[in-house]
This record gives sequence, structure tokens and C-alpha cells, in this order.
Amino acid sequence: MKNTNQKLTTAIILNVSIFILGTLANPYFALIASGYVITMLAIYLFANKIKDLVINVGYIWISKWSVFIVFLILSGIYMPDVFLYSLLMFVVFNLSVNPSLFIAKNRIEQ
Repeated sequence: MKNTNQKLTTAIILNVSIFILGTLANPYFALIASGYVITMLAIYLFANKIKDLVINVGYIWISKWSVFIVFLILSGIYMPDVFLYSLLMFVVFNLSVNPSLFIAKNRIEQ
């Protein structure tokens, strides 16, 4: 458990650092980064309503990588100066946030 908390803390610090650096490079980066995080959290929360675990995992996997591609395209077209910040932040976020955190525990036990 301690190792999980340490990984989560490291991921949060890394994401916040990238967010700050990207926002300093282009203030509009804050909009696209916040939009990405909010969209991802909405996907995870909506997936929590899906009862079938297999469909849930498939939905999350397809949705999160589709949103990743769409937001990268948007940042590449409209903010090419912070594209690498976007890429790094989105990859770190996708790899560090575990969708199982949003799955209700009682569904797994049933």
C-alpha cells in the first residue's frame, strides 16, 4: 500500500509540474490540460455505471485512448508550442490513473 501511495504522489507531482511548465509556456495550455483531465474523470465515472466488467474495461480502454488522440490533435493544431507538454502530461496521466479506483468495490466482490 505504501508503494502505491508513493507512485500516486510521484504521478501527481509530475502532472502538476508539467501543468505549471506548460501554462507558463502558453496560458491556454491550462484549458486543454484541464479539459483533458475533466473528460477522463467523466469517462471513469460513467464507466462505473456499466455493470459488466468486461464491457467496462473495454469502454475505458477505447475511450481513454480516443480522448488522448483527440486532445493531442487539438493541442498540436491550435497550440504547437506546448504540444510536447501536452503529450507528456497526457501519457503520465493515462499511465498513472488506474481506472479500477473508480469501480465500486461491492461489484468486484459479487
